[in-house]
Amino acid sequence: MSKIYEALKQASRQKQGCLPLPQQALQHPPHAPSIGPEECHMEEEMLCLYKAVETALPDASKKILQFISARKGEGTSTLIRELAQLTATKIGKSVLLLDADRHTPTQHHYFNIHYDRGWQEAVNDDTLITSVLHKAQNMDLYIGPSSNSRAATPSIFDAHTLNGFWRSVWERFDLILIDSPPLTVSPDGLAIAPKVSGVVIVVEAEKTPSALVKNLKERIERVGGNVLGIVLNKRRYYIPRFIYERM
Repeated sequence: MSKIYEALKQASRQKQGCLPLPQQALQHPPHAPSIGPEECHMEEEMLCLYKAVETALPDASKKILQFISARKGEGTSTLIRELAQLTATKIGKSVLLLDADRHTPTQHHYFNIHYDRGWQEAVNDDTLITSVLHKAQNMDLYIGPSSNSRAATPSIFDAHTLNGFWRSVWERFDLILIDSPPLTVSPDGLAIAPKVSGVVIVVEAEKTPSALVKNLKERIERVGGNVLGIVLNKRRYYIPRFIYERM
């Protein structure tokens, strides 16, 4: 059993108003831990998730985290957006949220951003960085909308220029969050995975087959990505919550 697994499990037990997930919620693939309990309200869930990531990466004062799912509709974009906003407002970190879904970008809709270029275009031209990052109101949170393109995975994800882009934004932000497209939609996420501090897999509880999750985890690790764990999203409760609190 890995040290990361133990760290994440311990983080989930440090309550902050949260409870460990019943293990029956999802049949996990081997060695894929759950990050953050689902019994909490949204803010408490995000605090637990943030704490779990801090525990998994204790030596990294600044982090680049990628969130990805195996298929569409698992709530990745909503979850990462909530984490970004909480980290900026409640924890006081400077945060950059990059929408990496070139096929169906969504973050610019939520933050009402109108843009001409996506952040991917600044990878090859660092003079564009300030023009492709947009500040959210009333918080130290910036959004990098995605270029809307259905072309094959661009070469920028495999080039050294991506590392140069990371260095440029690294100087400004404490936390960089990447909203990746599902693996069934695009392989872009696999190209990004080995170039970040850690990868979090988002799974819709009781819906996503464990074989899909296991396959995604193995493919990320095969390309050199560091899988921190799994978030169970959209979990349903079939008995009142106050009973879960006593379990």
